[in-house]
Amino acid sequence: MEENKDVERPVKPQESTSLIGEHTELTGDVSTDDDLTIYGRVKGNIKCSKSIQIYGSVEGDILCQDATIIQAEIHGNIECRESLKISQESTVEGNITTTALENGGAVRGDIHAGGHIRLSEKSQVSGDITAASISVDQGAVIQGCVMIGIKEADSAKKEA
Repeated sequence: MEENKDVERPVKPQESTSLIGEHTELTGDVSTDDDLTIYGRVKGNIKCSKSIQIYGSVEGDILCQDATIIQAEIHGNIECRESLKISQESTVEGNITTTALENGGAVRGDIHAGGHIRLSEKSQVSGDITAASISVDQGAVIQGCVMIGIKEADSAKKEA
């Protein structure tokens, strides 16, 4: 029998998403170079070089490119290199560092954004806010100090 030399090799997908299912509880740190979607529960730190979507809960710090938190509960600090979106019915207990933030949920912790922050009418923030710019819809609640237009270089000089 003659070998077929034209057999196609499986094509590796260019982009993939790692998934933590709704009835899954993962204990330990998570690190991935893929996009990550969480429906279940993670007890540990998360490091993702791409985007994260969270529908479940996380007890630990999150480091990622950008994130969307939808009806989820986060207990830990969040650092997004680009943007963070927090929907209504979501809660974050921890500090947030990002370039841009769109918040519709509840945040208990300090927020630092190098760019713009938008607080929708249902958002609640208990903590200090530092950003280049901010827009606050009527009905949003802020309990803390708000510092707008402070450049990173100015902050670094004052600390030195």
